[in-house]
Amino acid sequence: MDAMTALLLFAIITLSTLTFEILFTYGTKGFLYGFSANRQAVEKTGLARRIERVYGNQTESASYVVPVLAAAAIMGAEGTGVSLAALLIILGRAGFALSYYTGIPFIRVPFFALTTVSTLYIAFVLLMMNAA
Repeated sequence: MDAMTALLLFAIITLSTLTFEILFTYGTKGFLYGFSANRQAVEKTGLARRIERVYGNQTESASYVVPVLAAAAIMGAEGTGVSLAALLIILGRAGFALSYYTGIPFIRVPFFALTTVSTLYIAFVLLMMNAA
């Protein structure tokens, strides 16, 4: 998988997590809740909090994943290692989101680590390309 495809898939995962959060909120609070100007703070269920945190974590991960993938796309980073790392970033983020929704805390750690290590690998490749 090339870096540009990984960027697009990352965006799709981000939009999907946001859409899921919005639909869940409308489904549990009613459609007019989203249009209310004076929304009150409400107690959220465990699932509602996890759904909210999945999107929050996805946007936080964008702060380090997106620049690395964008730089890889711009610099034309290629090779089996970069392609595999880009694929693992996407699989890691998708797995993280799905495992977070389940509420099982320890299962999402390997997905987070997979994304982080793969991102660091591509960053290292980019640094080596720049040094050459």
